[in-house]
Amino acid sequence: MLLVESPQVSAFRFQPSNPPLSHHTRSVSPMILSLHKIALDAPLNQSGQCLILTELILPRNSIARKAALKDVQISTRSTGSVRVGQASFARSPFYEKALLKEKVDGPFGLKVSVTRPLKHPELVQFARQLLATGIESSTDLLSPLLIRYSPLEDVLQEASDQLVDRITQTASSFIASGGLDLDSETLISGKITIPLKLTETFRKSDLPPGPKSRDKRKTSAKIYKKGSPIGEISFDLLVD
Repeated sequence: MLLVESPQVSAFRFQPSNPPLSHHTRSVSPMILSLHKIALDAPLNQSGQCLILTELILPRNSIARKAALKDVQISTRSTGSVRVGQASFARSPFYEKALLKEKVDGPFGLKVSVTRPLKHPELVQFARQLLATGIESSTDLLSPLLIRYSPLEDVLQEASDQLVDRITQTASSFIASGGLDLDSETLISGKITIPLKLTETFRKSDLPPGPKSRDKRKTSAKIYKKGSPIGEISFDLLVD
């Protein structure tokens, strides 16, 4: 007798080892960034109001940039012969040190730029210049300053007439900067410290200004080269 075995139909279905790319979802992390501390070395180790511009570069798709501008009172402290300009927010309430609350997706950049410590008239002039450049959302960036410094209230109308005339870099510009490359996949809560470096080369003398000391100032002036370390800034990062 010839026996013929019937074929068996397998219930096995092929499943790819990796899901299709279209089904892949990247982790989107809400993050809160706030100031922790800033320390400035010579020649920025002076007392005054320092403006800090914090930027998230490409935090997520279709968002090129998110920024926050904050003014910080810098005070000086001497340790031996070394004088440091600094400000600490470790014990400050959240509303005084908070910068950005954003969702980040994938690789993004964190960049920070600072001015030298400014006196009040210089701060007002810098605000005029920043508004006059036509920088995106400059009015929103400066709104906290408009509340705290009443002389800035007359800046808005003046700046609106100057948007087409972008100004060049001046002495009261962001003179130091630093940054980090980050990724939402690896973000964890903690402190982030960014070294600050000079963005330009300049001379500075400790002698007082005046015609009598002009020649001495030239010979005693110290050169600070572009890219030289100038201090550091640290942030508190909270990832939900």
